[in-house]
Amino acid sequence: MSEMECRKFDITISAAYNVEDVRLFGKTEAHARIYIVGLTEPERRTPTDTHGKKNPAWNFTTSYTIFESMLKNCNTVLVVKVYCTRAMGDIYIGQVDISLKELFDCAGPVHVATGKSSKLDDERDEEAANNYDGGRTAMLTLPLQKGSVKSQGALRISYSFTEKVVLDKLRIASVAPHILSSFNKC
Repeated sequence: MSEMECRKFDITISAAYNVEDVRLFGKTEAHARIYIVGLTEPERRTPTDTHGKKNPAWNFTTSYTIFESMLKNCNTVLVVKVYCTRAMGDIYIGQVDISLKELFDCAGPVHVATGKSSKLDDERDEEAANNYDGGRTAMLTLPLQKGSVKSQGALRISYSFTEKVVLDKLRIASVAPHILSSFNKC
């Protein structure tokens, strides 16, 4: 029976800071849309922040199941787009695109005893850090992009990857067919 290694990827879209005021009249009420290029799952959306104006806060958490192979190359990309919510159609503010590989590589290990992340002890070498198979977690502030140029503002996210688990293909197919179809595209 064929086996596959998977992880759970949890991401919290915390807030955006100093976003562009794209409205001529009224206040900016913003939401974020989240998806992963390489998965067939539908886009997810934060609630609209109606109070933050240029500094919206969401603290919206969502989860994905991803294959370990998605962390080995830069083809699987997390995309978070920020929009100003309007009755006449949303206005695009900017976005963050970052590969899951880069997110995984930036995250620090989670210590099982405390559940907190920290840097590996100095006596551990870099190779040991790169081969660490346990859970990882991090918090990042990333600049918003608009097209190929830096937009105004930044997006704050926190995320974690669980430890690797091994599942057989038959079980995956019966539980999550959308993940299996994404894996076969790689």
